[in-house]
Amino acid sequence: MISRENNFDVIRVLASLQVIIIHCITHLEINSIYNTYIIKLFPGVLMFFCMSGFLIMSSFDRNPNIKKYTINRILRIFPGLHISLIFTLFLLLILDIIKITELFSVPVLTWIFAQLTFFQFWTPDVLRTWGVGTPNGSLWTIAVELQFYIILPILVLCLKKIKLIYKILILGITLTLVNYYRTMDSGLNEGVIDKLVAVSFIPYFSFFLTGVIIYLFWIKIKVIFEGKAIIWLIIYLIYCFSYDLQPSYHPEGFQFLANLLLSILTISAAFTYPKLGKFLKGNDISYGLYIYHMLVINTMIHLGFSKRFEYLLITILITTILSVLSWLLIEKKALSLKNKF
Repeated sequence: MISRENNFDVIRVLASLQVIIIHCITHLEINSIYNTYIIKLFPGVLMFFCMSGFLIMSSFDRNPNIKKYTINRILRIFPGLHISLIFTLFLLLILDIIKITELFSVPVLTWIFAQLTFFQFWTPDVLRTWGVGTPNGSLWTIAVELQFYIILPILVLCLKKIKLIYKILILGITLTLVNYYRTMDSGLNEGVIDKLVAVSFIPYFSFFLTGVIIYLFWIKIKVIFEGKAIIWLIIYLIYCFSYDLQPSYHPEGFQFLANLLLSILTISAAFTYPKLGKFLKGNDISYGLYIYHMLVINTMIHLGFSKRFEYLLITILITTILSVLSWLLIEKKALSLKNKF
């Protein structure tokens, strides 16, 4: 059982802000930030996947009831996601990207269905004229996360009656094979199958699985995590600076260890000075930050706001306001329904 007093909410917010900053620098062409190396050393998406493995495994371990597990995951993801879709449609209409009659066209209706379910990575050509070419491109990770949710109970069921030493061996081999695939994946062609694999759980499973493994052996290994974030941060920075590298979706060579160190640092930070987590008072706006920021960026691009540092700050401010509203009006109320089922 892990401590309820932790910093996961704070880390998720910081991870979301990292994604926003990198996307702003890239898409709004904010060249005033010349050195983004330090920022890129803490990729938010990879940290999310690792935390997800740790926390979802913890949640399922506390209550392995499949119905309860499914309801909880649905309440966490879909209410906020569906409201963000309504907001997206509003922006598409008010900015004249599509006409109201086009809402009932086959491509748009198909896209709406994709956004409501688990094909958020797909965008029809009719919507590629807005911003970066996709209304909310960062939502591809939602599809990956949902696959993780499905796979976890299967993984637990398969390992349930296996001895500890064999669990370690199986998980270790799986992690090695996934990492090997990800290295080879960088050379794939851009065919349909390759694109589908790229939005499947496979290329990112090692991050999720690392979080799962850390949780499974938490009692035995927590001593190297709790209160040790500063030490792991120093080790991580020295390692990355020494080899002039950063974590990667497709690690090669020494990047494998960088990915592992980042995962260890992420979990360690959650249990170092854990009272920092009280700062947010249980309010988790990280999901809203993530699902709304590309809508704001696309709108900024459409209106011609780019290449100035102030636009990054404005993007963060507007996204934060939308995130707070999403949490208070939608997500928090949806999560309160967990105990009613």
